[in-house]
Amino acid sequence: MTVLLVGAGPGDPDLLTLRAEAALAAAAVVVTDAALVPLATAFAPRARVVAAPADLPALAAAGAGALVRLYRGDPWLHPDHAGEAADLAARGIPTESVPGPPVETALAGAAGVPVHHRPLAVTVTFGPCAAADPGRTVAAEVPDLAAAATALGPVAAVAGGIAHRRPLDHLSGVPGLLVVGDVTRVSAFIRTGNRHERTPIASATSDSRTVRRGRTVDRPVEAG
Repeated sequence: MTVLLVGAGPGDPDLLTLRAEAALAAAAVVVTDAALVPLATAFAPRARVVAAPADLPALAAAGAGALVRLYRGDPWLHPDHAGEAADLAARGIPTESVPGPPVETALAGAAGVPVHHRPLAVTVTFGPCAAADPGRTVAAEVPDLAAAATALGPVAAVAGGIAHRRPLDHLSGVPGLLVVGDVTRVSAFIRTGNRHERTPIASATSDSRTVRRGRTVDRPVEAG
């Protein structure tokens, strides 16, 4: 049996790839990042859903059926992917990685913030948000948008699918995506502290509830 290591993007059902949806529909067991529990319960209705961390080799060896490890974002950018794939390989268990939309580009795109816009930005860096050099954009998920933006250059803060410019005091303690660079000046959708016109991206919740094609799903979820 091949264990599928699947990227789910930021948790929005509309950004799940067809390959990821098919893998979840066929799964008997899904080990998932906690933020993706609602997505897993909706798209894998017959599966046993286990919140990570979990012993993937043991679950695969138990022979309970198709096993999917669901990651937020893209597997190759996830901090647990390489180690979990290596653990499975060491036990002789084959794996296949299924790409997913990176969280940073998905959230920025949903909020109408370009991260690569010539000639304003010719490189994009994902990671800690230091002040961006000319021609460079930096994007990172941060736990406190207002605090992270205090000493930076031109910024756009994305919270709940809405993009904001400074002042960001109303986002104190709010987690989200911070984009730094001159590209943040060109988005027609950014407003100072107000909503833009686009529909906010759907966000995953932690209460095991989600709406999938008009129905609400409630299911218990196991801890890993």
